[in-house]
Amino acid sequence: MIALSLVVSCVDHRDDNRVGRGDALTERVNYDSLVARACMVDSALLNGSDEESHLLENGAKQFRYTLYEMNYLPAKDFLFRENIYRHDGSLLMSYCAIFDVPVGAMCTYDERGALLQREEWNDGYKGCKVDPSMLIAFLEKEGWYNRATGESAVGDVDSLGLNGDFTFNVFNHVIVDFFPPSELQDYPVWVVLLPVINRVPKVFADKYLRNDAKKEEGSASDLCNVSYVIDAKSGRYSVRWEHGHVR
Repeated sequence: MIALSLVVSCVDHRDDNRVGRGDALTERVNYDSLVARACMVDSALLNGSDEESHLLENGAKQFRYTLYEMNYLPAKDFLFRENIYRHDGSLLMSYCAIFDVPVGAMCTYDERGALLQREEWNDGYKGCKVDPSMLIAFLEKEGWYNRATGESAVGDVDSLGLNGDFTFNVFNHVIVDFFPPSELQDYPVWVVLLPVINRVPKVFADKYLRNDAKKEEGSASDLCNVSYVIDAKSGRYSVRWEHGHVR
C-alpha cells in the first residue's frame, strides 16, 4: 500500500560540504530507491496508533505485540530497542538502533536466558569519521530536531515532550541507510532521506537555499525529500532536495 505520493516541480538541487567542516563532495548513492521506499511505506504499519502504545515509567514509548516489543527511549537516550520473544515467553533476541541503523550488540539467548551469541554492530563503523553518534549530532546541527527542547522539523508535529514520543516521531520520519565499502564504492556511505517536513529550519535555509526562495522558519513549505549522502570515512557530503508537496 502507498502511504504518500509526491508532486514534484523542481528536483536535483544539491550543495557540497563536509560534516563538521564545510567543503568537497560526494555523489548520491541509491537516492531514487530511497525515495521509492518512503513512498511505499504504509503509515498505519509504520507509525501504529496511540491505542497500541503506552509510556513506561522511564519515559519510553512502547509497542507490545505477541512475540515482540518495540521501545523508543526518551530524547536524552535517543535510541530504539527491540526485544523478540519465543512462543513460550522467553527472550530470544534483543538489539538497539538509531533510525534504521543497528548499533551496539545484537544478543541471542536460549530458553533459560543464557547468552548464546553476541554480534557487535559497532565493528562495522570502525574507521568511520562519521559514526552513528556523529550522524545524530550532524542532523541536529542542521536543525531537523532538538533533543534538548523537543522541537522537530520532520513529521507532522513540530514540538513534543522529551519522552519516547519525540524519539518515535523523529525515527519514523527520517530514513537512514549505511552502506559499507563494496564493489560499487570503496568507502562507507551514509544515505539520509527526510521525506516529510513540517517546516524548513532557519539554519538549513540560510546554509543551502541561497539561490532558492527562502521560507520563514515555522511556515508551510513545499520542500520535500531532503537527502544527504555522506562519505563516512572523510566526512564529505552532498545535500539534495525537491520542490513539491507530500499528500
